[in-house]
Amino acid sequence: MTSLERITRIAGSDSVTVLVTDSGLGGLSVAAEIERHARVTADGRLLRIVFANALPEAGRGYNTMASAEQKARVFAAALAGMARAFPPDVVLVACNTLSVLLPRIRPATDAPVLGIVELGVDALEERLRAVHDSTAIIFGTETTMAAGAHRSMLVGRGIAEERIVVQACPRLASEIEANATGDRVAAMIDGYTAEAMARAVRPGDAVLAGLCCTHYGYCAGQFLEALRRHGARQVEILDPNRRMARVLFPDGGTPRGAGGGVSVRVVSRAEISDAEVRSIAALIDATSAATAAALRAWERKRDLFPFDEHESR
Repeated sequence: MTSLERITRIAGSDSVTVLVTDSGLGGLSVAAEIERHARVTADGRLLRIVFANALPEAGRGYNTMASAEQKARVFAAALAGMARAFPPDVVLVACNTLSVLLPRIRPATDAPVLGIVELGVDALEERLRAVHDSTAIIFGTETTMAAGAHRSMLVGRGIAEERIVVQACPRLASEIEANATGDRVAAMIDGYTAEAMARAVRPGDAVLAGLCCTHYGYCAGQFLEALRRHGARQVEILDPNRRMARVLFPDGGTPRGAGGGVSVRVVSRAEISDAEVRSIAALIDATSAATAAALRAWERKRDLFPFDEHESR
């Protein structure tokens, strides 16, 4: 049974603890969407949402680590510590950078662990088959794009390589955390979309923009406008974040009676700056005021998992 099939079964339980993790705060959009969906559908279950930041130290992220082995070792320790602290029924790795590491580790939990990469690939494949004259542009971090998982999975499913453009966006995620609406983010998105459009070998195609970093969904509108500005005749934004949130609602969120409740916690080993809190809380507040409030009241847990400072040198 796949992780997704196991989650579908667990989703019918009256009480579910879901651990959402990311190497930063992008995955909070997934936690926010889960809380919103449970609230607006009046789902009767007891749903505990724990967002645990897998970043080991501020400024020492996975993209700064020298090898995939180091990244996998740190993430395995982080996931084990999170599972001990908050025993989950479901683990959602709401991070493409970390999801590509899952095949390299053995998660220290019996709960099903689902990464976001496959969900993003599913969305891209569906639209590439539905829109015949289309090119997929996959935007992501350096680690995600270097791993090549999205491209190889799409090619393995029969999608022609010339319909796939892979665009790494160095430092964009951290800039979004600092100030998603700032000039620096706008300039970076403009530059990266221009690079991607210049490499598309089918320039007349509709563009299917895969935002394959959970942070990028916060700036979906900016990606849309930038792609149009650089010549895309038709653009469709594909954000896997919502697709991941929906795995806990396989029936669409049909109410199951009164009672229950939804809670949200945000926990981090690394320091989260006041600027980051303000930036991300403002972005998710309209979706889920409860998740934004949990971020503003985030909990520092230095013993969440061990970390050797030399890992990211």
